[in-house]
Amino acid sequence: MSHPVQAAAVHRMQQLMSASPVPSISTELLVTADGDLNRELKSFLFDPPSDPNLLTGKRIAICCTNGVEEVEILGAHRWLTERGAKVHIVSPRIGEFDPTLGLRFPPQCATHVLAIRLMENAGWLKIDRYTDEAKAADYDAVLLPGGCWNPDALRMDKHALAFVRAMYESGKPTTAICHGQWVMVSARILKGKRATAVWNIQIDLENAGAAVLDEPCVVDGNLITARFPYDLPRLVQAMVRQLLAKTEQAAAE
Repeated sequence: MSHPVQAAAVHRMQQLMSASPVPSISTELLVTADGDLNRELKSFLFDPPSDPNLLTGKRIAICCTNGVEEVEILGAHRWLTERGAKVHIVSPRIGEFDPTLGLRFPPQCATHVLAIRLMENAGWLKIDRYTDEAKAADYDAVLLPGGCWNPDALRMDKHALAFVRAMYESGKPTTAICHGQWVMVSARILKGKRATAVWNIQIDLENAGAAVLDEPCVVDGNLITARFPYDLPRLVQAMVRQLLAKTEQAAAE
């Protein structure tokens, strides 16, 4: 690898993560580990797009809140955007909480969500649209990223659940990775479906009536699920195949 190319790769890596003083998921370690899925993730994150217009005209919602796993949201957002898609971060409004709960949110939470790397706080990401504004008619697909805290909070937002159900019922790619499937559980769209998730919550999918498969990516109709950050490329590629198939079908009609 030439010096300019290597420097560009290091710079891109630094944009995706910083040094960690607490237990975390390291993007650097993920993409340099000797595993087939790790190599797929490295290519997904760092290879330039062969077709920058592949997804031009497509609108994709990444539905999340504070505690979203950084590599999953940044990796998906960048890959889709670099191929022409319009990507929105869709999140609940923070709102007001009963003072007896003792909750405190910095003002920035009104307009941004805080990404994490396992247990480490990462960067702030701007909210493009709130869940009480999001409509299935406005998007072609939805992605529910993980991070344990994010979907655990998101599944309590009635607007997020209604949005996810509407996307699924409209036949649009409805996708989740890692812990993001918790939102699908609460949206009650998993019963009788084949699905996967991060290993420790696969039992939750079973309890919701899903047939759980321990595979990198499981596709059942327009329901697409994956297990772990290194499965992100397969999740996004499955989503893209459905988006392009719909485009071809519309053109044929």
